[in-house]
Amino acid sequence: MKNLLHPLLIVSILFSFGSIQIINAQYTHPTVGIANEYVGACLVSTCGPSTYTDNGGGGNYSNNINNIYRVFCPNTAGQCMRVTFNSFNVENAGFWGPYDWLNVKNGPTQNSPNFTSPPANGAGEIYGTPATPFTYTSSDASGCLTFRFVSDGSVTRPGWSATLQCVPCAGGPNGTDNNDCITMTPLCSSAAVTGNASGPGIVAEGCTGSTCPAGGENHTNWYTFTAQTSGTLNINIAPTSPTDDYDFAIFGPNVTCGALGAPLRCTDSGLTGNTGMNGSAGDFTEDVTGNSYLQTMNVIAGESYILVVDEWSPTSGGGYNLSFSGTASLDCSVLPIELSEFTADYAPEYDVIDLFWKTESERDNDRFEVERSVDGINFEVFQTVKGSGTTQMETQYMTIDENPSIGVNYYRLNQFDINGNSKYSEVRAVNIMDDYYDLLTAFPNPTSGKTEVVYNTYSTEEVYLSVDSYDGRNIVSIPLQAVKGGNRFDLDLSEQNKGMYFITITTRDKVYSTRVLKK
Repeated sequence: MKNLLHPLLIVSILFSFGSIQIINAQYTHPTVGIANEYVGACLVSTCGPSTYTDNGGGGNYSNNINNIYRVFCPNTAGQCMRVTFNSFNVENAGFWGPYDWLNVKNGPTQNSPNFTSPPANGAGEIYGTPATPFTYTSSDASGCLTFRFVSDGSVTRPGWSATLQCVPCAGGPNGTDNNDCITMTPLCSSAAVTGNASGPGIVAEGCTGSTCPAGGENHTNWYTFTAQTSGTLNINIAPTSPTDDYDFAIFGPNVTCGALGAPLRCTDSGLTGNTGMNGSAGDFTEDVTGNSYLQTMNVIAGESYILVVDEWSPTSGGGYNLSFSGTASLDCSVLPIELSEFTADYAPEYDVIDLFWKTESERDNDRFEVERSVDGINFEVFQTVKGSGTTQMETQYMTIDENPSIGVNYYRLNQFDINGNSKYSEVRAVNIMDDYYDLLTAFPNPTSGKTEVVYNTYSTEEVYLSVDSYDGRNIVSIPLQAVKGGNRFDLDLSEQNKGMYFITITTRDKVYSTRVLKK
Protein backbone atom coordinates (compact mmCIF):
# COMPACT_ATOMS: atom_id res chain seq x y z
CA MET A 1 0.00 0.00 0.00
CA LYS A 2 2.98 2.29 0.13
CA ASN A 3 4.70 4.07 -2.72
CA LEU A 4 8.34 4.77 -3.50
CA LEU A 5 9.75 7.79 -1.69
CA HIS A 6 11.68 9.70 -4.33
CA PRO A 7 15.28 9.73 -3.04
CA LEU A 8 17.93 12.35 -3.51
CA LEU A 9 19.63 10.88 -6.54
CA ILE A 10 23.30 11.28 -5.86
CA VAL A 11 25.80 9.48 -8.02
CA SER A 12 28.90 8.67 -6.03
CA ILE A 13 31.85 6.34 -6.41
CA LEU A 14 32.97 3.79 -3.86
CA PHE A 15 36.58 2.63 -4.11
CA SER A 16 37.05 -0.89 -2.76
CA PHE A 17 39.95 -3.32 -3.21
CA GLY A 18 41.22 -1.37 -6.18
CA SER A 19 37.89 -1.48 -8.10
CA ILE A 20 35.30 1.19 -8.74
CA GLN A 21 31.65 0.55 -7.91
CA ILE A 22 28.99 3.00 -9.04
CA ILE A 23 26.51 3.87 -6.30
CA ASN A 24 23.29 5.03 -7.96
CA ALA A 25 21.29 6.48 -5.06
CA GLN A 26 21.73 7.67 -1.50
CA TYR A 27 19.25 7.12 1.33
CA THR A 28 19.29 8.44 4.90
CA HIS A 29 17.51 7.20 7.99
CA PRO A 30 14.39 9.18 8.98
CA THR A 31 14.11 10.80 12.41
CA VAL A 32 10.32 11.04 12.88
CA GLY A 33 7.39 8.76 12.08
CA ILE A 34 4.57 9.34 9.62
CA ALA A 35 0.98 9.85 10.80
CA ASN A 36 1.47 8.58 14.36
CA GLU A 37 3.43 5.52 13.20
CA TYR A 38 7.05 4.47 13.69
CA VAL A 39 7.64 4.11 9.95
CA GLY A 40 9.54 7.17 8.78
CA ALA A 41 9.58 6.83 4.98
CA CYS A 42 7.86 5.01 2.14
CA LEU A 43 9.20 1.58 1.26
CA VAL A 44 12.05 1.64 -1.27
CA SER A 45 12.33 -1.03 -3.97
CA THR A 46 15.89 -1.15 -5.31
CA CYS A 47 18.70 -3.53 -6.09
CA GLY A 48 21.26 -0.73 -5.93
CA PRO A 49 24.03 -0.66 -5.25
CA SER A 50 22.97 2.29 -3.09
CA THR A 51 24.35 4.13 -0.09
CA TYR A 52 22.41 4.14 3.19
CA THR A 53 23.50 6.33 6.12
CA ASP A 54 22.20 7.72 9.40
CA ASN A 55 20.43 11.05 9.11
CA GLY A 56 23.67 12.96 9.64
CA GLY A 57 24.87 11.92 6.19
CA GLY A 58 28.53 12.35 7.19
CA GLY A 59 27.94 14.32 10.40
CA ASN A 60 26.60 13.05 13.69
CA TYR A 61 23.09 11.65 13.83
CA SER A 62 20.33 13.39 15.81
CA ASN A 63 19.26 12.91 19.40
CA ASN A 64 15.88 11.47 20.42
CA ILE A 65 15.19 9.18 17.46
CA ASN A 66 12.58 6.86 18.94
CA ASN A 67 12.56 3.47 17.18
CA ILE A 68 11.91 5.03 13.77
CA TYR A 69 12.34 2.56 10.90
CA ARG A 70 12.45 2.28 7.13
CA VAL A 71 12.29 -0.68 4.73
CA PHE A 72 14.30 -1.66 1.65
CA CYS A 73 13.17 -4.46 -0.69
CA PRO A 74 14.48 -5.91 -3.97
CA ASN A 75 13.02 -4.63 -7.24
CA THR A 76 14.06 -7.77 -9.11
CA ALA A 77 12.59 -11.26 -8.86
CA GLY A 78 14.75 -13.97 -7.29
CA GLN A 79 16.80 -11.45 -5.32
CA CYS A 80 17.23 -10.60 -1.63
CA MET A 81 18.60 -7.43 -0.04
CA ARG A 82 22.08 -7.43 1.44
CA VAL A 83 23.53 -4.63 3.55
CA THR A 84 27.27 -4.18 4.08
CA PHE A 85 28.27 -1.67 6.75
CA ASN A 86 31.46 0.08 5.67
CA SER A 87 31.65 2.19 8.85
CA PHE A 88 29.76 2.12 12.15
CA ASN A 89 30.09 4.38 15.20
CA VAL A 90 27.14 4.58 17.60
CA GLU A 91 27.18 5.55 21.29
CA ASN A 92 28.25 2.58 23.38
CA ALA A 93 26.52 0.73 26.23
CA GLY A 94 26.38 1.87 29.84
CA PHE A 95 25.52 0.06 33.06
CA TRP A 96 21.90 -0.49 32.05
CA GLY A 97 22.62 -1.35 28.43
CA PRO A 98 23.18 0.53 25.15
CA TYR A 99 22.24 4.20 24.91
CA ASP A 100 21.86 4.20 21.11
CA TRP A 101 21.45 1.20 18.82
CA LEU A 102 20.41 0.00 15.39
CA ASN A 103 18.29 -3.09 14.69
CA VAL A 104 18.57 -4.83 11.31
CA LYS A 105 15.42 -6.89 10.74
CA ASN A 106 14.89 -9.87 8.46
CA GLY A 107 11.68 -8.87 6.67
CA PRO A 108 9.51 -5.91 5.65
CA THR A 109 7.76 -4.89 8.88
CA GLN A 110 8.39 -2.99 12.10
CA ASN A 111 8.46 -6.18 14.15
CA SER A 112 10.20 -8.53 11.72
CA PRO A 113 12.78 -10.67 13.58
CA ASN A 114 16.10 -9.03 14.39
CA PHE A 115 19.40 -10.40 13.15
CA THR A 116 21.29 -11.49 16.27
CA SER A 117 24.57 -12.63 14.74
CA PRO A 118 27.65 -10.52 15.62
CA PRO A 119 28.19 -7.67 15.88
CA ALA A 120 24.52 -7.56 16.98
CA ASN A 121 23.89 -8.87 20.49
CA GLY A 122 21.25 -11.41 21.46
CA ALA A 123 18.60 -8.70 21.45
CA GLY A 124 19.56 -7.65 17.92
CA GLU A 125 21.17 -4.37 19.04
CA ILE A 126 24.21 -3.04 17.15
CA TYR A 127 26.14 -0.27 18.92
CA GLY A 128 29.62 0.97 19.71
CA THR A 129 32.36 0.69 17.09
CA PRO A 130 32.40 -2.90 15.82
CA ALA A 131 34.94 -3.94 13.21
CA THR A 132 33.83 -3.24 9.65
CA PRO A 133 32.86 -4.36 7.12
CA PHE A 134 30.04 -6.59 8.37
CA THR A 135 26.98 -7.74 6.49
CA TYR A 136 23.43 -9.06 6.82
CA THR A 137 21.40 -10.72 4.05
CA SER A 138 17.65 -11.18 4.04
CA SER A 139 16.40 -14.76 4.04
CA ASP A 140 12.76 -13.71 4.33
CA ALA A 141 10.32 -14.61 1.54
CA SER A 142 9.98 -10.89 0.83
CA GLY A 143 13.74 -10.44 0.35
CA CYS A 144 13.45 -7.24 2.42
CA LEU A 145 15.51 -5.66 5.20
CA THR A 146 14.16 -3.25 7.82
CA PHE A 147 16.32 -0.81 9.81
CA ARG A 148 15.16 0.59 13.17
CA PHE A 149 17.18 3.13 15.13
CA VAL A 150 17.13 4.48 18.69
CA SER A 151 19.12 7.44 20.03
CA ASP A 152 18.73 8.97 23.48
CA GLY A 153 19.05 12.64 24.40
CA SER A 154 22.74 12.81 25.18
CA VAL A 155 25.80 11.90 23.09
CA THR A 156 25.69 11.42 19.34
CA ARG A 157 28.30 9.83 17.08
CA PRO A 158 29.12 9.70 13.32
CA GLY A 159 26.65 6.82 12.83
CA TRP A 160 27.00 4.49 9.85
CA SER A 161 27.53 4.26 6.15
CA ALA A 162 26.38 1.12 4.37
CA THR A 163 25.93 -0.29 0.88
CA LEU A 164 22.61 -1.83 -0.15
CA GLN A 165 22.47 -4.28 -3.04
CA CYS A 166 20.76 -7.51 -4.09
CA VAL A 167 22.04 -11.08 -4.22
CA PRO A 168 20.31 -14.15 -5.70
CA CYS A 169 18.30 -16.06 -3.14
CA ALA A 170 16.08 -19.11 -3.04
CA GLY A 171 12.51 -18.44 -1.98
CA GLY A 172 12.65 -14.67 -2.52
CA PRO A 173 10.00 -12.67 -4.42
CA ASN A 174 9.11 -14.19 -7.79
CA GLY A 175 7.61 -11.14 -9.51
CA THR A 176 4.51 -13.07 -10.61
CA ASP A 177 2.36 -13.33 -7.46
CA ASN A 178 -0.28 -10.66 -6.86
CA ASN A 179 2.00 -8.85 -4.38
CA ASP A 180 2.21 -6.05 -6.97
CA CYS A 181 -0.52 -4.01 -8.64
CA ILE A 182 0.68 -5.00 -12.11
CA THR A 183 0.01 -8.66 -11.30
CA MET A 184 -3.29 -8.05 -9.49
CA THR A 185 -6.00 -10.73 -9.41
CA PRO A 186 -9.37 -10.03 -11.09
CA LEU A 187 -12.40 -10.61 -8.86
CA CYS A 188 -15.12 -11.82 -11.18
CA SER A 189 -18.04 -11.97 -8.74
CA SER A 190 -19.06 -11.03 -5.22
CA ALA A 191 -18.06 -14.47 -3.97
CA ALA A 192 -15.64 -14.60 -1.03
CA VAL A 193 -11.97 -15.28 -1.75
CA THR A 194 -9.04 -16.29 0.43
CA GLY A 195 -5.61 -14.68 0.35
CA ASN A 196 -2.17 -14.66 1.93
CA ALA A 197 0.94 -12.70 0.99
CA SER A 198 4.66 -13.35 1.44
CA GLY A 199 5.78 -9.73 1.12
CA PRO A 200 5.34 -6.42 -0.71
CA GLY A 201 6.41 -7.65 -4.17
CA ILE A 202 9.08 -5.96 -6.27
CA VAL A 203 7.32 -2.64 -6.97
CA ALA A 204 6.77 -0.05 -4.22
CA GLU A 205 3.43 1.64 -4.81
CA GLY A 206 0.46 3.38 -3.21
CA CYS A 207 2.33 5.24 -0.46
CA THR A 208 1.67 8.94 0.11
CA GLY A 209 4.42 9.51 2.68
CA SER A 210 2.08 11.65 4.80
CA THR A 211 -1.38 10.09 5.10
CA CYS A 212 -2.89 6.63 4.86
CA PRO A 213 -1.28 4.45 3.67
CA ALA A 214 1.50 6.18 5.57
CA GLY A 215 4.50 3.85 5.30
CA GLY A 216 5.64 0.97 3.16
CA GLU A 217 3.81 -2.13 2.07
CA ASN A 218 4.26 -5.15 4.31
CA HIS A 219 2.57 -8.33 2.99
CA THR A 220 0.22 -7.29 0.18
CA ASN A 221 -2.30 -8.81 -2.24
CA TRP A 222 -3.68 -6.67 -5.08
CA TYR A 223 -7.10 -7.19 -6.66
CA THR A 224 -9.23 -5.51 -9.33
CA PHE A 225 -12.99 -5.59 -9.78
CA THR A 226 -15.69 -3.86 -11.82
CA ALA A 227 -19.17 -2.93 -10.61
CA GLN A 228 -21.60 -4.99 -12.66
CA THR A 229 -24.59 -3.15 -11.16
CA SER A 230 -24.80 0.17 -9.32
CA GLY A 231 -25.35 0.20 -5.58
CA THR A 232 -23.61 0.00 -2.22
CA LEU A 233 -20.47 -2.01 -1.58
CA ASN A 234 -19.20 -3.35 1.73
CA ILE A 235 -16.17 -5.54 2.32
CA ASN A 236 -15.01 -7.60 5.27
CA ILE A 237 -11.49 -8.96 5.79
CA ALA A 238 -11.38 -11.71 8.41
CA PRO A 239 -7.89 -12.94 9.39
CA THR A 240 -7.50 -16.65 9.98
CA SER A 241 -5.59 -15.70 13.12
CA PRO A 242 -7.45 -13.04 15.16
CA THR A 243 -4.12 -11.64 16.37
CA ASP A 244 -3.06 -10.61 12.84
CA ASP A 245 -3.30 -6.94 11.86
CA TYR A 246 -4.67 -6.30 8.34
CA ASP A 247 -5.18 -2.97 6.56
CA PHE A 248 -6.58 -2.15 3.11
CA ALA A 249 -6.99 0.62 0.55
CA ILE A 250 -9.28 1.05 -2.48
CA PHE A 251 -8.26 3.16 -5.48
CA GLY A 252 -10.48 4.32 -8.34
CA PRO A 253 -12.64 4.56 -10.17
CA ASN A 254 -10.99 3.56 -13.46
CA VAL A 255 -7.38 4.13 -12.39
CA THR A 256 -4.23 2.32 -13.49
CA CYS A 257 -1.30 0.94 -11.52
CA GLY A 258 0.92 3.71 -12.83
CA ALA A 259 -1.47 6.44 -11.64
CA LEU A 260 -3.34 5.18 -8.59
CA GLY A 261 -3.95 8.60 -7.09
CA ALA A 262 -5.23 9.05 -3.55
CA PRO A 263 -7.25 6.12 -2.19
CA LEU A 264 -11.04 6.37 -1.90
CA ARG A 265 -10.89 4.30 1.27
CA CYS A 266 -7.86 3.55 3.43
CA THR A 267 -7.20 2.27 6.95
CA ASP A 268 -3.90 2.03 8.80
CA SER A 269 -5.58 0.95 12.03
CA GLY A 270 -3.32 -0.72 14.56
CA LEU A 271 -6.07 -3.06 15.78
CA THR A 272 -5.95 -6.78 15.13
CA GLY A 273 -8.83 -8.91 13.88
CA ASN A 274 -11.47 -8.04 11.26
CA THR A 275 -11.42 -4.89 9.15
CA GLY A 276 -13.50 -3.58 6.25
CA MET A 277 -16.28 -1.21 5.17
CA ASN A 278 -19.80 -0.97 6.55
CA GLY A 279 -22.58 1.57 6.47
CA SER A 280 -22.15 2.90 9.98
CA ALA A 281 -18.41 3.58 10.13
CA GLY A 282 -18.62 7.22 9.09
CA ASP A 283 -15.02 7.83 7.95
CA PHE A 284 -13.26 7.34 4.59
CA THR A 285 -9.70 7.11 5.88
CA GLU A 286 -8.00 6.55 9.23
CA ASP A 287 -4.53 6.36 10.71
CA VAL A 288 -3.10 3.86 13.22
CA THR A 289 -5.53 5.11 15.91
CA GLY A 290 -8.62 4.16 13.84
CA ASN A 291 -11.19 1.46 14.60
CA SER A 292 -10.50 -0.67 11.46
CA TYR A 293 -13.84 0.07 9.72
CA LEU A 294 -14.67 2.62 7.01
CA GLN A 295 -17.84 3.97 5.41
CA THR A 296 -19.72 1.98 2.73
CA MET A 297 -18.87 2.88 -0.90
CA ASN A 298 -21.43 3.74 -3.55
CA VAL A 299 -20.34 2.32 -6.92
CA ILE A 300 -21.66 2.79 -10.46
CA ALA A 301 -22.03 -0.01 -13.00
CA GLY A 302 -19.02 -0.21 -15.32
CA GLU A 303 -16.59 1.52 -12.96
CA SER A 304 -13.45 -0.44 -12.05
CA TYR A 305 -11.51 -0.33 -8.79
CA ILE A 306 -8.20 -1.57 -7.39
CA LEU A 307 -8.09 -3.08 -3.89
CA VAL A 308 -4.95 -3.84 -1.90
CA VAL A 309 -5.00 -5.90 1.30
CA ASP A 310 -1.93 -5.49 3.52
CA GLU A 311 -0.86 -7.57 6.52
CA TRP A 312 1.22 -5.53 8.98
CA SER A 313 2.06 -8.46 11.30
CA PRO A 314 5.75 -9.53 11.45
CA THR A 315 5.45 -12.66 9.31
CA SER A 316 3.11 -13.92 6.66
CA GLY A 317 0.49 -15.63 8.81
CA GLY A 318 -2.47 -17.87 8.12
CA GLY A 319 -4.07 -15.57 5.57
CA TYR A 320 -7.59 -14.12 5.49
CA ASN A 321 -11.06 -14.41 4.00
CA LEU A 322 -12.21 -11.47 1.86
CA SER A 323 -15.99 -11.14 1.42
CA PHE A 324 -18.39 -8.60 -0.11
CA SER A 325 -21.89 -7.42 0.66
CA GLY A 326 -24.23 -4.56 -0.29
CA THR A 327 -26.62 -4.02 -3.19
CA ALA A 328 -23.97 -3.83 -5.97
CA SER A 329 -22.70 -6.92 -7.77
CA LEU A 330 -19.14 -7.32 -9.05
CA ASP A 331 -17.66 -8.41 -12.35
CA CYS A 332 -14.17 -8.50 -13.81
CA SER A 333 -12.53 -8.08 -17.18
CA VAL A 334 -12.31 -11.68 -18.39
CA LEU A 335 -11.46 -12.97 -21.81
CA PRO A 336 -14.40 -14.07 -24.05
CA ILE A 337 -12.51 -17.35 -24.30
CA GLU A 338 -11.75 -20.08 -21.81
CA LEU A 339 -8.04 -19.51 -21.28
CA SER A 340 -6.75 -22.43 -19.21
CA GLU A 341 -3.00 -21.78 -19.38
CA PHE A 342 -0.64 -18.90 -20.11
CA THR A 343 3.08 -19.28 -19.41
CA ALA A 344 6.30 -17.41 -20.17
CA ASP A 345 9.67 -19.14 -19.72
CA TYR A 346 13.24 -18.12 -20.46
CA ALA A 347 15.36 -20.43 -22.64
CA PRO A 348 18.93 -19.33 -21.78
CA GLU A 349 20.55 -21.54 -24.40
CA TYR A 350 18.82 -19.47 -27.12
CA ASP A 351 18.37 -16.23 -25.13
CA VAL A 352 14.65 -16.12 -25.95
CA ILE A 353 11.42 -16.26 -23.97
CA ASP A 354 8.93 -18.94 -24.95
CA LEU A 355 5.29 -17.86 -24.63
CA PHE A 356 2.60 -20.53 -24.52
CA TRP A 357 -1.14 -20.36 -23.93
CA LYS A 358 -4.05 -22.75 -24.26
CA THR A 359 -7.80 -22.29 -24.63
CA GLU A 360 -10.44 -24.89 -23.81
CA SER A 361 -13.03 -23.14 -25.99
CA GLU A 362 -13.36 -19.95 -28.05
CA ARG A 363 -16.23 -17.80 -29.29
CA ASP A 364 -15.74 -15.31 -32.15
CA ASN A 365 -12.03 -15.08 -31.34
CA ASP A 366 -10.32 -12.99 -34.02
CA ARG A 367 -6.76 -12.62 -32.69
CA PHE A 368 -4.36 -12.24 -29.79
CA GLU A 369 -2.06 -9.24 -29.54
CA VAL A 370 0.97 -10.24 -27.46
CA GLU A 371 2.26 -7.29 -25.41
CA ARG A 372 5.45 -6.86 -23.42
CA SER A 373 6.80 -4.35 -20.91
CA VAL A 374 9.98 -3.79 -18.93
CA ASP A 375 8.28 -1.91 -16.07
CA GLY A 376 4.93 -3.68 -15.86
CA ILE A 377 3.08 -0.44 -16.61
CA ASN A 378 3.86 0.63 -20.19
CA PHE A 379 3.13 -2.23 -22.59
CA GLU A 380 3.69 -2.45 -26.35
CA VAL A 381 2.42 -4.93 -28.93
CA PHE A 382 5.25 -6.97 -30.44
CA GLN A 383 3.35 -9.84 -32.08
CA THR A 384 -0.14 -10.71 -33.34
CA VAL A 385 -1.38 -14.31 -33.36
CA LYS A 386 -4.50 -15.32 -35.30
CA GLY A 387 -7.34 -16.80 -33.20
CA SER A 388 -9.46 -19.84 -34.02
CA GLY A 389 -12.85 -18.13 -34.29
CA THR A 390 -15.41 -20.32 -32.56
CA THR A 391 -14.49 -23.76 -31.32
CA GLN A 392 -15.23 -26.12 -28.44
CA MET A 393 -11.90 -27.89 -28.92
CA GLU A 394 -8.69 -27.30 -26.98
CA THR A 395 -6.38 -24.95 -28.91
CA GLN A 396 -2.71 -24.35 -28.17
CA TYR A 397 -0.68 -21.27 -29.14
CA MET A 398 3.04 -20.59 -28.97
CA THR A 399 5.29 -17.72 -29.92
CA ILE A 400 8.78 -16.43 -29.03
CA ASP A 401 10.20 -13.14 -27.84
CA GLU A 402 13.57 -13.09 -29.57
CA ASN A 403 14.73 -9.85 -27.93
CA PRO A 404 14.02 -9.96 -24.20
CA SER A 405 15.57 -7.38 -21.89
CA ILE A 406 17.87 -7.97 -18.95
CA GLY A 407 15.79 -7.87 -15.76
CA VAL A 408 12.07 -8.57 -15.44
CA ASN A 409 10.06 -8.89 -18.67
CA TYR A 410 6.27 -8.65 -18.39
CA TYR A 411 3.83 -10.21 -20.87
CA ARG A 412 0.08 -10.14 -21.36
CA LEU A 413 -2.43 -11.12 -24.02
CA ASN A 414 -4.99 -8.72 -25.47
CA GLN A 415 -7.71 -10.86 -27.04
CA PHE A 416 -9.95 -9.34 -29.74
CA ASP A 417 -13.26 -10.78 -30.89
CA ILE A 418 -14.58 -10.29 -34.44
CA ASN A 419 -16.56 -7.20 -33.37
CA GLY A 420 -13.40 -5.45 -32.16
CA ASN A 421 -14.06 -5.87 -28.44
CA SER A 422 -10.96 -6.73 -26.45
CA LYS A 423 -10.03 -8.00 -23.00
CA TYR A 424 -6.66 -8.47 -21.28
CA SER A 425 -5.27 -11.60 -19.69
CA GLU A 426 -3.34 -11.62 -16.44
CA VAL A 427 0.32 -10.56 -16.58
CA ARG A 428 3.19 -13.03 -16.64
CA ALA A 429 6.72 -12.03 -15.60
CA VAL A 430 10.11 -13.54 -16.42
CA ASN A 431 13.36 -12.48 -14.79
CA ILE A 432 16.58 -12.62 -16.81
CA MET A 433 19.66 -12.17 -14.68
CA ASP A 434 22.39 -9.90 -15.99
CA ASP A 435 26.06 -10.72 -15.64
CA TYR A 436 26.28 -8.66 -12.44
CA TYR A 437 23.99 -11.07 -10.60
CA ASP A 438 24.27 -14.19 -12.77
CA LEU A 439 27.54 -15.22 -11.17
CA LEU A 440 28.74 -17.62 -8.51
CA THR A 441 29.82 -15.50 -5.53
CA ALA A 442 31.13 -16.16 -2.03
CA PHE A 443 30.95 -13.88 1.01
CA PRO A 444 32.94 -13.26 3.12
CA ASN A 445 35.99 -13.68 0.94
CA PRO A 446 38.65 -14.10 2.32
CA THR A 447 37.14 -16.29 5.03
CA SER A 448 38.47 -17.90 8.18
CA GLY A 449 35.84 -20.66 8.10
CA LYS A 450 32.34 -20.53 6.65
CA THR A 451 31.47 -18.59 3.51
CA GLU A 452 28.04 -18.14 1.96
CA VAL A 453 27.94 -19.18 -1.72
CA VAL A 454 25.12 -17.87 -3.95
CA TYR A 455 24.30 -18.75 -7.56
CA ASN A 456 21.39 -18.64 -9.99
CA THR A 457 19.61 -21.33 -12.02
CA TYR A 458 16.93 -20.94 -14.65
CA SER A 459 14.98 -24.04 -13.60
CA THR A 460 14.38 -26.31 -10.62
CA GLU A 461 16.97 -29.01 -11.11
CA GLU A 462 19.83 -31.01 -9.64
CA VAL A 463 23.17 -29.23 -9.96
CA TYR A 464 26.70 -30.45 -9.25
CA LEU A 465 29.03 -28.80 -6.73
CA SER A 466 32.78 -29.26 -6.82
CA VAL A 467 35.40 -27.66 -4.54
CA ASP A 468 39.12 -28.13 -5.23
CA SER A 469 42.21 -26.90 -3.43
CA TYR A 470 44.96 -24.92 -5.12
CA ASP A 471 47.10 -28.09 -5.36
CA GLY A 472 44.37 -30.05 -7.16
CA ARG A 473 42.81 -31.98 -4.26
CA ASN A 474 39.04 -32.40 -4.49
CA ILE A 475 37.46 -31.26 -1.19
CA VAL A 476 33.74 -31.51 -2.08
CA SER A 477 32.01 -33.32 -4.92
CA ILE A 478 28.24 -33.63 -4.42
CA PRO A 479 24.89 -33.04 -6.17
CA LEU A 480 22.61 -30.27 -4.86
CA GLN A 481 18.92 -29.69 -5.37
CA ALA A 482 18.43 -26.15 -6.71
CA VAL A 483 15.27 -24.11 -7.20
CA LYS A 484 14.51 -21.80 -10.08
CA GLY A 485 16.10 -18.41 -9.31
CA GLY A 486 18.63 -17.67 -6.60
CA ASN A 487 20.19 -20.37 -4.44
CA ARG A 488 22.66 -20.32 -1.56
CA PHE A 489 24.56 -22.71 0.67
CA ASP A 490 27.16 -22.45 3.44
CA LEU A 491 30.59 -23.81 2.57
CA ASP A 492 32.60 -24.74 5.65
CA LEU A 493 36.38 -24.51 5.15
CA SER A 494 37.22 -24.30 8.86
CA GLU A 495 38.93 -27.73 8.81
CA GLN A 496 40.90 -26.98 5.63
CA ASN A 497 44.40 -25.55 5.32
CA LYS A 498 44.98 -21.91 4.46
CA GLY A 499 45.10 -21.13 0.75
CA MET A 500 43.02 -20.72 -2.39
CA TYR A 501 40.00 -22.95 -3.13
CA PHE A 502 38.14 -23.21 -6.44
CA ILE A 503 34.35 -23.62 -6.46
CA THR A 504 32.41 -24.88 -9.50
CA ILE A 505 28.64 -25.22 -9.91
CA THR A 506 27.45 -27.08 -13.01
CA THR A 507 23.81 -26.48 -13.99
CA ARG A 508 21.75 -27.57 -16.97
CA ASP A 509 22.45 -24.27 -18.71
CA LYS A 510 25.73 -22.92 -17.37
CA VAL A 511 28.92 -23.70 -15.51
CA TYR A 512 29.73 -21.19 -12.76
CA SER A 513 33.11 -20.87 -11.11
CA THR A 514 34.75 -18.68 -8.51
CA ARG A 515 37.52 -18.89 -5.94
CA VAL A 516 37.71 -18.16 -2.23
CA LEU A 517 40.72 -17.54 -0.02
CA LYS A 518 40.95 -19.40 3.32
CA LYS A 519 43.01 -17.28 5.70
